[in-house]
Amino acid sequence: MNRSSLKWCSFAAIAVTFLSLLPQLHLWYARGSQWNGAYATVDGDEFLYSAYINALLDGRSRRNDPFAGRDDNPNAPLQESGYSINVVPAFVIYSLAKLFSVSSSTAFIVLIGLAGLLASVAIFYLILSVTHDERVAAAGTLFVLCLGGAAAGQGLLGILFSSDVTNLGLIFLRRYQPSASFALFFVFATLIWRALVAGNNSRAWLYAVLGGAVLCALVFCYFYLWTAAAAWLAGCGLLWFCFRPEARARTIQVLAIVMVMALFALGPYVYLLSQRSTSLDQSQLLISTHRLDLLRIPEIIGALVLIVLVVAGRRGKLKFSGVSNIFTASFALLPFILFNQQVVTGRSLQPFHFENFIANYAVLVGVVLLIATLTRVSPNFWRLAFVVCFVWGALEVVLPARARYAANVVSDEMIPAMKRLKELSATDGTLSGLRSVGKTPAVVFSPHTDVMRVVPTWTAQGILLGVGSLDFGGSRNELKVYSYLYYSGVNGERLRELLNDRSADTFMNYYARSAIFGLPRVSPNLTFNFKPIQNAEIEDQVRNYETYVASFNREAALKHPLGYLVIRRDAAFDFSLIDRWYQRAAAEHYGPYDLYRLSLLN
Repeated sequence: MNRSSLKWCSFAAIAVTFLSLLPQLHLWYARGSQWNGAYATVDGDEFLYSAYINALLDGRSRRNDPFAGRDDNPNAPLQESGYSINVVPAFVIYSLAKLFSVSSSTAFIVLIGLAGLLASVAIFYLILSVTHDERVAAAGTLFVLCLGGAAAGQGLLGILFSSDVTNLGLIFLRRYQPSASFALFFVFATLIWRALVAGNNSRAWLYAVLGGAVLCALVFCYFYLWTAAAAWLAGCGLLWFCFRPEARARTIQVLAIVMVMALFALGPYVYLLSQRSTSLDQSQLLISTHRLDLLRIPEIIGALVLIVLVVAGRRGKLKFSGVSNIFTASFALLPFILFNQQVVTGRSLQPFHFENFIANYAVLVGVVLLIATLTRVSPNFWRLAFVVCFVWGALEVVLPARARYAANVVSDEMIPAMKRLKELSATDGTLSGLRSVGKTPAVVFSPHTDVMRVVPTWTAQGILLGVGSLDFGGSRNELKVYSYLYYSGVNGERLRELLNDRSADTFMNYYARSAIFGLPRVSPNLTFNFKPIQNAEIEDQVRNYETYVASFNREAALKHPLGYLVIRRDAAFDFSLIDRWYQRAAAEHYGPYDLYRLSLLN
């Protein structure tokens, strides 16, 4: 990369890194000296990932459930989960955090900036390798990363057209999936490009080997990235084989090298997958279908790119056999492969992850390459495009950051209490219990769901609220949900509100319904055969819960023993249900929160 290219790459990388860090910068500025160490959330699932990193930092096993307070142990073995299988990014983050002695929260702050930096450099170099124009590469990088949400029907544009938008901001930055390994997809594509256009076989083989190594790493990074990379490779190889007959020998060699190397990763991967928890299929919603899926936004964009290529080729404006045109077509074709592979395989696994985290970005790379091929615009156009994309990216980031600020402040205010729990975990039997019997002797309870989500990011005690249990290999447990609701003072009418999605606590609405009825009954975008929860089912659960509350006894209390209670002082809470079964020690005050140690009454 020459000096001019390095300059433009720096512009793109600095811009994207700044946008990536904006939510955290806003939190730091607003909190000032009161900041306790919280990371600014950009996606609602990040607390699951930061909890797993914290568990590793506590020296816990690869197979663990930080929310239930369980570790793999000969006395209580745990099966594989998505976290323990896709372990490369987790172990990289854990290793660096351990090296620098920082918390999982601090690691997540660094990660989001680093993810933006690496993604921008990877995409810049990919576009530069094909177009040989650094201005196109710089503007294209901002275009791809800042408009990726719009290309998935998410972000601010998505809100204008749909009420089902679930992702805001620069959505590739969700930590640590896919952000930690997102750049590797584009590194892989660049290496394959280099292998296919290399001037001699030895260089082609070298790039193919490097590409194979990246694909092997992706296999243990994120399912949706490595399968997308494999699908793109198949499509690109097929196009190259058809439209570059003189290079078929090279194409076969490159594909063969990458595929053989991938087998070294796929063997262990398939074995780990065979050891997965049966509940993992329930949480990930693997479904059987041969249904066509042709109307997703990345497919529409890809279809337009392919149509323009065909029309331009027929009018003599480009050659179908041109290497850059084939490469452009490969990115446009990718969404059709990803969203319709089930026609052949008969299996579909939450394809919206492809739509949100990779197909949308890949197809926008195709758009940039197409524009660069068909137009000869002035450098000022690309400079203007760079600025416009940056401004749009800032809007995508700033508005959600302001909306999430209050929740981030709440998370930050509870950290002193969380740090105290971490201190206590070394002496209260938590860590020793995890090592000796694979579980903690007691868990933390708080009627505040925001507290429950944060606890495992900072300490090892586990929580009564079973959030994330399916993701970590646990099973749906209605009685555990009932137990949490019981101590929270929830009555039958309140449960009815939660199950009808009518309470002000949106998280508890979602959690109660998904924990009791299962995710396929709550989220229509997770399955092709959505069956909404019926009123009769809700009334059955309300009656079951009221029976549970009326018959709650010491035996029920012993099934999920509580060790700690965390209460926000300015919130009204009825201690009577806790005091019926537990002795509370004197409150310890940490910011606006009180921490009580609990011991079962005789």
